[in-house]
Amino acid sequence: MISRIKEFLRFPVMDSLQGKSDLESRDEKNFFRLALWMILGTLLLLFLTFMITFFISLRGAEQTLVPDVTGELLMDGLISLQEKELYPRIQVRYTENPLEKNHIISQDPKPGSVVRAGKRIKLTISRGAVVDKVGSYTGQNLADVKTQLQSLFASYTPLMIIREPVIFVFDDAPAGTILEQQPEAETPLTGPTDLIFVVSRGPVGKTYNIDNFVDLKWMDALNRLVRSNQPFIFSIQEESTEGNSFVLSQTPSAGDSVRSGTKVELDISSPDRLASDEAFGLFEATLPTYPVSVDLTVEKIEVGGRSETVLEMKHSGGPFSMPYREKKGTIILLKVYDEEVKRITVN
Repeated sequence: MISRIKEFLRFPVMDSLQGKSDLESRDEKNFFRLALWMILGTLLLLFLTFMITFFISLRGAEQTLVPDVTGELLMDGLISLQEKELYPRIQVRYTENPLEKNHIISQDPKPGSVVRAGKRIKLTISRGAVVDKVGSYTGQNLADVKTQLQSLFASYTPLMIIREPVIFVFDDAPAGTILEQQPEAETPLTGPTDLIFVVSRGPVGKTYNIDNFVDLKWMDALNRLVRSNQPFIFSIQEESTEGNSFVLSQTPSAGDSVRSGTKVELDISSPDRLASDEAFGLFEATLPTYPVSVDLTVEKIEVGGRSETVLEMKHSGGPFSMPYREKKGTIILLKVYDEEVKRITVN
C-alpha cells in the first residue's frame, strides 16, 4: 500500500518538472532564433547599403568639359580647373623661351574633352629658359666661353650666340681674353641674343726688319716664312721664268720695320716648263680669325696613296695661299689642329 502511495506521488512531481524543462528549452530556442534573425537582418542591411553605395559610385560624378588653360599663368589655370571641379597633376621643365616661365605649356586631356568631375588634369609648367640673364664673360677666355655656351644649350635652341667675326685688339691681357661684352652682364634674356665680344690679341708684337725674299725660289721663300711662323700670301703673276718659279716682288719691302705677325705678300712667277703629268697653281683658303695662333698643317696624298706633310706652322687665321707644283691627281689637305678644313685635287 505504501509503495503504491509513493508511486502515485512520484509521477506528478516528475511530470511537473519535465513540463518546466520543456518550457525553458522552448524560450531558449525562441531567443536564439530571434538573435539569429537580428544578425541576418543587420548583415542584409549592410549588404544593401554597400550595394547602393557601389552603384552610386559606378554612376560617377557629373561630367564636365576640360577648359583650355594652355598659355595661362599657373595660378590662373588652377582657378579655371577648380571652377570645373578638376584637379591638377603638375610637372615642370625648362623651355627655350624665357617669357614662358611659370606658364602652362601643355595639358592632358586636351581642351574640350568630356571627363568626370574630380579627374586629374596633367599640366606641364615652364621653368623658363636654362638661363634667363646674360652672364658675365669679361675676363674669361673666349674658347672657354664658347665651350660653356655649347654645353649649356646642348639640348635647347641657343639663346646666346657669339657674333662673328669677333673683334680682336692688341692688349696687355693674355691672348684670347674677353675685354668687353655687349649686352652687359645681368641683362634679361627675352629671346635669341647676339653676344658681341672685344677680345685681346695679346701685347703688341715686337717689331723687326723684314727679310728680302726677292729672287728666291718660291719653295725657299716658303720654308723661310714657315720656320719663323710668319703668315704669308702668295700670288702668281703671268710672267714666266726659266726653269723654276721665283719671287718677283714682296710687300712689305725688304728692310721695312714690321710687327710680328704681319702678313708678307709675295708675287711669284710661273715656271716656263712643266711635265705632262704636272700642274702648278695656288692652294687658297680663308680661315677664321683666331684669338691665338693655331696649329696649321698642309699635307699631300699622292696617287699611289703615299702621304707627306708639306708644312707645319702657327697661324693666326685669315687668308691663306701657297703655291704647289705636284703631279696631277695629288690631293692637298689643309688642317687646323688635325681637323680637315679644305682639300683640293691637283688637275
